[in-house]
Amino acid sequence: MKKLMLLLACFLFAGAAFAQVDKAKYYIEGDYSITKDSRGQFVYQLTNITSKGIYFTPKEVIYGKVEKDESISFTFDKATTDCPEGFEGGLKFWKWQYNGKDYSWQRDSEVKDAQQNFETDKVMVVMLVLDCSNSLGEANFEKLKNSATKFINILYNASPDGGIRLGVVGFNTMGNADKMVYNIEPLTMNTRDDMIKFIQGLTLYNNTALYYAMRKGADMISNYVNRLPNKDKEKFDYACMVSFTDGYDNHSTDPDLGLPEKGLENPYFKYVRDQVVNRPIQGAPLKSYVIAIKGNDVAEDNQLYKAVFEGISSEAPFLLNDFTQVEAQFETMAQELIKRWQNLTCYVPSAHQGKVRWTIGDYTDNSIPKVTEVKEKIVTAHRTVFMGINAGLDLEISHRSSFGLGVGFDFAVPLKSASNVALGGLTALKYDFAGPLHLDLGALLVAGDYVHKCAFMGGLGLDLRFATATKGNPYSYENMTYYWVRGESDRFSMGGLLRLGVTTPVKNLYFFTDIVFGRYKAMYYVNENPLPDTPAQLARHPYWNVSLNVGYRFGN
Repeated sequence: MKKLMLLLACFLFAGAAFAQVDKAKYYIEGDYSITKDSRGQFVYQLTNITSKGIYFTPKEVIYGKVEKDESISFTFDKATTDCPEGFEGGLKFWKWQYNGKDYSWQRDSEVKDAQQNFETDKVMVVMLVLDCSNSLGEANFEKLKNSATKFINILYNASPDGGIRLGVVGFNTMGNADKMVYNIEPLTMNTRDDMIKFIQGLTLYNNTALYYAMRKGADMISNYVNRLPNKDKEKFDYACMVSFTDGYDNHSTDPDLGLPEKGLENPYFKYVRDQVVNRPIQGAPLKSYVIAIKGNDVAEDNQLYKAVFEGISSEAPFLLNDFTQVEAQFETMAQELIKRWQNLTCYVPSAHQGKVRWTIGDYTDNSIPKVTEVKEKIVTAHRTVFMGINAGLDLEISHRSSFGLGVGFDFAVPLKSASNVALGGLTALKYDFAGPLHLDLGALLVAGDYVHKCAFMGGLGLDLRFATATKGNPYSYENMTYYWVRGESDRFSMGGLLRLGVTTPVKNLYFFTDIVFGRYKAMYYVNENPLPDTPAQLARHPYWNVSLNVGYRFGN
């Protein structure tokens, strides 16, 4: 009986283990192989790599490294996971192996679990831009300073050797924003203490020069990176600005930008939106992350509040309800930043070849993971479908010139693989007063952030024309004058269409021109009212049609 129970237990354990790996909720899988190079050295490769619930920089091939214990390690760059416990529990190794009956996943407990580590030999530049206006109040200001201190400590613990370069700008008035500055320095043990001391020494004053401080912070980052030694420039990986405020800018002015206006029409706001957010820094965009709280000057459900902070953010802004959320948001922001350097190293025994898999814990698709707070992720802000209507004026140039009007509809859907590119279609119906009616159909591409910024619009298609020849000016041919009479040869023709345009965030308007080219046939007779047997002259006329159009995009 005991032997029977033991056998049954082993069978149940093996079945549970197989179900766990076969239905794993979080895993990495690939084909492990060993070859020799031209020098006779072993080359360890992982190919056909797939994953579920674990994300990393995609590669077709990852090459292995021989470890001290002679196992082979594979490193997955910038690895993250949806697993509530993260990578802390380690990843179990499984190999696809024949067990005497069939192939199945088998656990190899002698292989050490995967390990999380950080790539700290790169350079990341971070600028903290902190609101020091009186509207915060002393108690909340202390919470802000403590949150910024925690932010710095998290970054330091991830890279204590100065890989992260950090600077600080405190702002209320523009004059104080020039004074409350901690210049960018490598984040080390000594500088960390100095930075924290600087932040704790910031003081409150009237006004909120947010735009001026963001412009100053961006200029400091640009100047710092440009002056880096060549060896550090080669390691430069990323630059970002993390700004905190409790309300609208009410103080930034500049004589070159014009008089300040309210909200989205403020010229300084437009400057920050267009010249600071995503500014190229050493070939990479400067990312702007904004943490904002509704202060006393912001109405409870003011849509302008959301639009302003979306405009000065590279990604969706973090709009908080009150100061109880500030520390957690700064912590989340720091964790998101250091994930850029987070790698995952997984191990296999050197002799085994074939399919391998690493799984996190005992999670399966049928299990219920423990409930944890979902942290807001940095996402692209303009995943909305592009949809608009347009109207325009047509100008046609052929053997006789004419003009007309047109109306149309456009749409484009953002691609999952490229959030700044949307593909769709265009259609327009146009009528020239001299007679032709034409229908335009084609494909549409919109490249760029069409919600918050200007984006390129382009399209290719066909121009389908009906009743293309019209009774109008006489046609001269070999010193004879011919007159057109409607015939079968002129009722339909087809040409090509090219669209070039630009979208704008102003009033959701977009502008474009359609250039149409082709030719049509027309039958001409000597008399305006020909008899049935009257000789005819067939002519082929090239035409160009240029339309000037304005459109309106629906949605935010």
